[in-house]
Amino acid sequence: MDMITNWLGHDKWESKECDAALQNVLEVENVSKLYKTENNSVLAVNNISLQIPHGSFVGIMGASGSGKTTLLNLIATIDKPTNGAIRISGQNIVNMPEEATADFRRRHLGFVFQEYNLLETLTIYENIALALTIKEASKESIRPMIQNVSEKLEISAILDKFPYEVSGGQRQRCACARAIVVNPDIILADEPTGALDSHAARQLLGTFAMLCGEYGATILMVTHDAMAASYCDRILFMKDGEIKAALNREQENKQAFFADILKKIEWIEGESHDIPEAVNP
Repeated sequence: MDMITNWLGHDKWESKECDAALQNVLEVENVSKLYKTENNSVLAVNNISLQIPHGSFVGIMGASGSGKTTLLNLIATIDKPTNGAIRISGQNIVNMPEEATADFRRRHLGFVFQEYNLLETLTIYENIALALTIKEASKESIRPMIQNVSEKLEISAILDKFPYEVSGGQRQRCACARAIVVNPDIILADEPTGALDSHAARQLLGTFAMLCGEYGATILMVTHDAMAASYCDRILFMKDGEIKAALNREQENKQAFFADILKKIEWIEGESHDIPEAVNP
């Protein structure tokens, strides 16, 4: 039973398969990305391996040039790695033909970007419906799906408005609804709070945490913001194209996890000589 069906009739999202909670939605194995020019070459991602289980909210942090956005683009099928394997729900996306990759992206991935990427000439309702239309959802199923996801994300009252008529936080929740309504295997979020004020950012991050904790969504978020990262279950820290450290939230509250993140960033930047925890992405 998929997520939207469960939202229509149940309070919890049961996974697509009875043992989904034991599965890794994403597996990255020995992935590298080398960019070459006439004069030099840059190893943007260097032999990275990681796994993300079903229902996780994982953040990737790193300074500009650390390779975090390149890694996200590789996972998003926007770019191809120089070597290595990337499996999403068991399918290796690296060697897919271009047409099959585009179809896989539409059917299995959800995206939330910093700049919303909404169509200004469509209403909020129509922006969300477009994602379902592209996925070839039946006409009769589209309205109830949108109504239910909009209630969960508290945007029901603005469905008939255009993006320019609502706040940045509301636009980003619309983008979140558009991503989640198609029931993707994983949602990829690239600096989703970058254009939001602190209140709207906390609302969006709380929504992400709710989707993972209550409905089993799987989210991978790139961010440079320690506050945003403190909502995640796990953080991977990148520098020079490599994962240098990893941090699990465990049972900590956001404030304690936020403090741990700042300490880890300090170590990564070379301002501390503490020995980090073992890296086990």
